[in-house]
Amino acid sequence: RINLSVMNALPREVLKWLQSLDLSISVKNPKWDFSNGYLVAEILSWYHPKEIKIHSYNNGTSIQSKILNWSLLETFFKNKNYSIDKDVIDGTIHCKNAAAEVLVEQLYTTLTNRPTYRLTPRTHCFNDLTYQSKLPLHARATTSTAIKNNLANTELETGPDTNHLMNKTQNIISLHMQHRHLQRLQDPDRFGIKPTLGEIRTPKKPDQTPPTTSGVKSGRRSRPVSANKIPENVKFAEVKVKQSGRDPAAGQLAALKSKLDSDVFGTYQPTIPLGDSPGYTAIAQHTR
Repeated sequence: RINLSVMNALPREVLKWLQSLDLSISVKNPKWDFSNGYLVAEILSWYHPKEIKIHSYNNGTSIQSKILNWSLLETFFKNKNYSIDKDVIDGTIHCKNAAAEVLVEQLYTTLTNRPTYRLTPRTHCFNDLTYQSKLPLHARATTSTAIKNNLANTELETGPDTNHLMNKTQNIISLHMQHRHLQRLQDPDRFGIKPTLGEIRTPKKPDQTPPTTSGVKSGRRSRPVSANKIPENVKFAEVKVKQSGRDPAAGQLAALKSKLDSDVFGTYQPTIPLGDSPGYTAIAQHTR
């Protein structure tokens, strides 16, 4: 009683398992059929008939019916220590893409202790990026359309607070911008992207010249070591330099001091010879 349209969505062993349970509702679209939790409760009633009472669950499509059914199921999962992920349950409630398929596979593995075999493992990213990547560039979603497609109205009604919804919206925008950035890299001509100077420049070839043994670059000629040696036939003579005494003797200073003291009008300007060389003098200033 399972529709052929779900053959590609679920593995073969999972489809055979669902057929063997003889469910009261035919599975045509897992995204819609498992969203209210009624079919999940019916599957669990086959394995736990004393704990799961099917009359306690409502087969309705309203968000209140979904929340009531899944609150009972989550309590049962917690008591039995079943590893059903919370994000998978939320994705199933809000009819996210591939969330119901992941839920059914986890139920199959938990209840039968058998693994599922898939060529590519499923991820918990329940968005439409896979579908968008298959569309032509002109038909892909914009940012506002991506928010509309990946944020259901039921999430807006059941969100715990505004910050939680803002974080979800920001994650959707970030994934969409990453997808757009990948498009620009794949088709730069469509977006008019010009290469930068670093991309168009010719890469510099590495130097293939073998290194020299002296450790000096090959572009410079090293000086031979023998050029630094002093020849044996060269002789050096010692040069004696006489230092001129620039400091005046003590006798000269005493004579100048006496003349300055006897100068009443202050017109005397004494000079001090600098060393023994004639013609080099300095004017001495005296402050009374």
